[in-house]
Amino acid sequence: MIITKSVMMMSKLLNILSKPTAFVLAAGLLTAPALPQAVMAQTTTQKIAASDAFPGLQKFLSLPSGERSQVNVYYVLRIKKCDSSQVRLTLTSGGTTTPLTIAGDGRVTPLPNAAQLSNGTVNISGPSTCVVGPKVKVFSTQGLKTEYDAAGLATGIKQGNAAMTKIAGVMAVALPKLDRVHFIGGGEAVAEFANGQKKPLPRTGNNGEYPAGTPYFVPSQMGGAVKIHLSSTPRAVMFDNPPK
Repeated sequence: MIITKSVMMMSKLLNILSKPTAFVLAAGLLTAPALPQAVMAQTTTQKIAASDAFPGLQKFLSLPSGERSQVNVYYVLRIKKCDSSQVRLTLTSGGTTTPLTIAGDGRVTPLPNAAQLSNGTVNISGPSTCVVGPKVKVFSTQGLKTEYDAAGLATGIKQGNAAMTKIAGVMAVALPKLDRVHFIGGGEAVAEFANGQKKPLPRTGNNGEYPAGTPYFVPSQMGGAVKIHLSSTPRAVMFDNPPK
């Protein structure tokens, strides 16, 4: 079978994350070590409730728009121990089946809407030995460009933390807090202040999740910044917590 018994715990987990061993909230992101523990024997298919396949998305979409104006989420599938190109996902809702695309970086599109999460199912199929786990990533709604509103990014950090707190419920105390924004592929980056002064942004090292040299902005360390200027349009603008 594709899915182990941990599937049976997923709906309970989403009700205040009562099964932290099935999903772990870390790095300010909803993280699942498996989808859950999707272990495949030969080629087979398993049906999962859409709300279980995309943990936390239903609660995120239920937040008022004003509480997520600067922040959004996407889901990445971490696929191990098999050829990821052979893993297939479909979403069925209201009698319609829609193929879900898994990009090269694992990102899943399109995501279910609120109605599809309520009554839809996801079919996952693939070859033997696959282990598949979803991870939620938090990104800025300001888009991909070379100039950013610093106050908006700071608001996004606050909204991201508030959203994850509401989604996690009583488990929120274990969540590392978002405090920075990474501009992946942004090139040279500076923060501009109200008096016209500019200060270079710090960059990541060689041993983190992001490519070495990725500029990042920590609003608490650059109080009064009004704009962030990049020399290149970034591939992604991601919120995250301090590295371990």
